[in-house]
Amino acid sequence: MLSRALVACLLFASLCGCGAAASPAAGTVTGHVQIRTCGGAYRPEQAGCPARPMTGAALSFQLIDSSSASTTRTDSSGAYRIDLTPGTYIVQVMDGSAKRGLAGPRTVTVVADKTVTADFVYTIQLL
Repeated sequence: MLSRALVACLLFASLCGCGAAASPAAGTVTGHVQIRTCGGAYRPEQAGCPARPMTGAALSFQLIDSSSASTTRTDSSGAYRIDLTPGTYIVQVMDGSAKRGLAGPRTVTVVADKTVTADFVYTIQLL
């Protein structure tokens, strides 16, 4: 009887230790991507550089010291949202297959259960 109880306790203890470790809570990155067009021979009256949403742009978030990346796309208003595990990420914005040089943060630090905002603006200077 004692041996059965001991075996049951050992079995229970070993099964409790077999579960996967809890993954860290995710954090969220949100923001907007805009494109600005400035100047140009056919726009001499343009007073400023109007910005418009960059629809369908892909944003890549690569965890530093890791080769894997997570991606998301902007919606029709240029907005995006992505949930990521905590850490510091290198951010790249792509439009089609071209990486774009955008004004905005190059890295984003994600904290569990928090939201960070990262906005980007791509400016095209027309001649």
